[in-house]
Amino acid sequence: MQELDTTNLRQVNSRRSFLKTTAGASAALAVGSLALSGCSDDVKEGVIKGKSPKEEILYSGDTKYWKTYYQVAK
Repeated sequence: MQELDTTNLRQVNSRRSFLKTTAGASAALAVGSLALSGCSDDVKEGVIKGKSPKEEILYSGDTKYWKTYYQVAK
């Protein structure tokens, strides 16, 4: 019975140490990737043009609903 308890205790400790190690490695990897992503010089300025084939639809404010919306929005 004692042998069984010590075997289970070793397995539990082994699992705990594995989880501690992987958690620490994951945290270090996350910090490292954040640091590297902050160092990139890839800055895009200006208007970004999309490649969508769809045409832009502009709604006119000629209906009573749009006129009400514009009055409330002011």
